[in-house]
Amino acid sequence: MPEIKQPLIDDHKIAPEQELQLMITALLEDELLAVEEILLDFTVSGAGAMQDLVSYVVQNRGKRLRPILVLLSGGNILGKPGDLCRVAAAVELIHTASLLHDDVIDGAQTRRGKPSLNSLYGNNPAVLTGDYFFARAFELVALCKNKALICLFTAAISTMCEGEIEQSRNAFNCNISKGQYLRCAYSKTAVLLEACCEAGALLSKLDDYAVEQLKNYGRNLGMAFQITDDLLDIWGDPACTGKPIGSDLREGTITLPLIYVLEDPRWGGYLRELVRRRDFSTETLAFLEDPACQNGPLARAQEQASAYVNRAVESLHALEQTPGREIMEKLAAYVLHRKK
Repeated sequence: MPEIKQPLIDDHKIAPEQELQLMITALLEDELLAVEEILLDFTVSGAGAMQDLVSYVVQNRGKRLRPILVLLSGGNILGKPGDLCRVAAAVELIHTASLLHDDVIDGAQTRRGKPSLNSLYGNNPAVLTGDYFFARAFELVALCKNKALICLFTAAISTMCEGEIEQSRNAFNCNISKGQYLRCAYSKTAVLLEACCEAGALLSKLDDYAVEQLKNYGRNLGMAFQITDDLLDIWGDPACTGKPIGSDLREGTITLPLIYVLEDPRWGGYLRELVRRRDFSTETLAFLEDPACQNGPLARAQEQASAYVNRAVESLHALEQTPGREIMEKLAAYVLHRKK
């Protein structure tokens, strides 16, 4: 693995998120630039009549977490990116396609602080744009001529669809169990992060034990990421998250923090009544800002996310100490403190 370049500024004077970004850029800059070129070549450049829709989606880019996980897990072949960058681009397209479909299912009006594609162009064009991204993703994976990768990602997408259906069936269900929530969180979010890490490890030809440890890392990171996302829906800054507080509740999604609120003798009955009435105004949800609520049931959810982060980091301990592993450890810690 190439040596990580040292940043030209004092790390102690910058925020952890900025430090992490500097480390990622120093190690993966060439590969990430290659991924961006592939994304443009396989989306906007070939979109034809869909170019305005595709361009709008591509310009509203996310954090590129999933491509970064592929690249870090395939660290043994950095510098000879080829298939690694193709797969990294493919997972971003899969993720983007799933978001487009999610927005249609949820009737979402915004995505990453901007109007969602479905709100601008309608549901049918949004669904078809998502299908287009899925198709282009699998064209990229097919170019790798690796049957295991095709099986890996088709299985992951099947699981993601199951998670969406399960979440839909449990809409506004105040009796949903923690186990049901965790299965859904794995299906909707963690399975793709797990697949990203497995794909990178397979391309890097790591041994079975290393592949399994990286899968464990991705799965636990994904679980922590989803729980943190659920918490941000309650106490995040809409200017950062790009969506209003309480969006999950309004869509009928009972998340882990809300499960813990429902179990709390002080707040549970009140929340059940709000769900029964479908009354989710800013005023009725103000109790979620009460310090007793935030330090009680909501803190329980944060502790659960922290436990998953610890498991993710523990999965890396048996692997070789490299700049890539250090970034993965910092990335896990960052998930707990992210703002968006």
